[in-house]
Amino acid sequence: MKETKDKKSTYLRNFIVTVTLSAAILAAGALWVLLGWRSTLDVTLTDLAGDPAALRGFTMRGQSYFDTAHTYWDLHDGYLDTSFALDPDESDDQYHYSAWGASIDTLYAVAPKSRDAVNAEAQRVHAYQDTYQMQSTASDFRVMAQIYIGGGILRIALRDVVLDAPISVSANAEVPTYLNRTSASYDYTADFSDEVEDTNTDYRYIAGQIFSLGDGQGLAWRYTVADRKAGLYKATPISYDDLAALPADGKVGDRDVLCATTEFGTLEPFYCPENARQVVCGLPMDDGLTLCVYLDPLNKACADLVNAAGEQVDHIELGIEGGNGDFSVTALPRTTDRDAVLKVDFRNLFVALRVQDGKFSLHQTLSAEGGSNLQGTDLYMRNAEDAVLNTAGDALLIATPEYTTVGEANADDSSNIYQTGTLLVVYPLDGSTPRYRGRLDNGADRDWGGQLGESYYSWPAHHYMNYELYEKDRERQL
Repeated sequence: MKETKDKKSTYLRNFIVTVTLSAAILAAGALWVLLGWRSTLDVTLTDLAGDPAALRGFTMRGQSYFDTAHTYWDLHDGYLDTSFALDPDESDDQYHYSAWGASIDTLYAVAPKSRDAVNAEAQRVHAYQDTYQMQSTASDFRVMAQIYIGGGILRIALRDVVLDAPISVSANAEVPTYLNRTSASYDYTADFSDEVEDTNTDYRYIAGQIFSLGDGQGLAWRYTVADRKAGLYKATPISYDDLAALPADGKVGDRDVLCATTEFGTLEPFYCPENARQVVCGLPMDDGLTLCVYLDPLNKACADLVNAAGEQVDHIELGIEGGNGDFSVTALPRTTDRDAVLKVDFRNLFVALRVQDGKFSLHQTLSAEGGSNLQGTDLYMRNAEDAVLNTAGDALLIATPEYTTVGEANADDSSNIYQTGTLLVVYPLDGSTPRYRGRLDNGADRDWGGQLGESYYSWPAHHYMNYELYEKDRERQL
């Protein structure tokens, strides 16, 4: 009996030891994999030229992403800290730092005053395979803007157009249940928009990124169109469920429809500068203020600070001529709402702004155009993805992606061009010689980068760097 018990005890001990050893081996293997990924993908900083002390006073944050592995990095006062996540939560995915964005559609819809006559004259015509259209003609149109923001949508009227001669319009005679009620084919719209459209306004009425404004979302309305002035507006879209619940208010043949000219959601004026020819950017700033950047009638770029009541509290001229065409800027990622760095698109210009005590405490433009000290380095500025102002307010740290071509270069095929690092340059705001150049290595040349020479088409090379935005600028579902 004792021998049986001893055997059972031995079996139990051996089983426990085996399980423990297996768990230890699995844990060691997992740790090895994690450390292997970490050593492969960790972001490192290499000094290339100048004094590394020039990085002091700067803060820049971001992440490197490859497949399901993320390396989060924080460059501060010349030091680089990193953390690593293998298969992170959805809330920390690659879009965690995305700025709000909006997409648009422009509809050339039959004006309300003539839609009954247009519908009465419409003919049901076989169109494609088993589909049919209601076809007619019209000369009175209302141009409608559909703006998609996050999970919502708003539709507003842009302007009315009366043509000298009618043109063809059509709508689907029968509409599948899955087709969205905002589809251009849901109601009568112009078959060809050339006679109706104004390319100067109908597709470029929103400038810059969507930004937070009070408890909602703001957008910069670029031009004065009809009775809507150029300025900053608070946008309140409706959900798609609310859109589906809107009642039909028109006919296509005998089918009840929501008219393409029906407005929904709201776009309320917040701040419209009296002398604005183009409004190009809005951005939330410190102390509950909002930044508004615009061109005046003399094409001079200006910036206003606006309080929560929509009143101007400070104004500066940026010393930039906008020219007669479109003037656009991009608000680059930032780590504080005290500062803003604006990149003037298609030109080697950066505007650095700082707000303190409710006023502009600093504004400076950095240009590579015509500056002998910056010749040959404008590539860094033209392709920059991030630029931050230092604590002293006398220099910018600019980050530009570095790309590597793997295999045979082909001008018609960019599928073998990958981002393998990020070049960092410290530019004094006075335009003098750069103080520092360095390189953030995102690990691409340590893992797949060196192996793609023969089979780069078969690799999931989604390896890139992006930059952290200030909390107010991050994407949130409202």
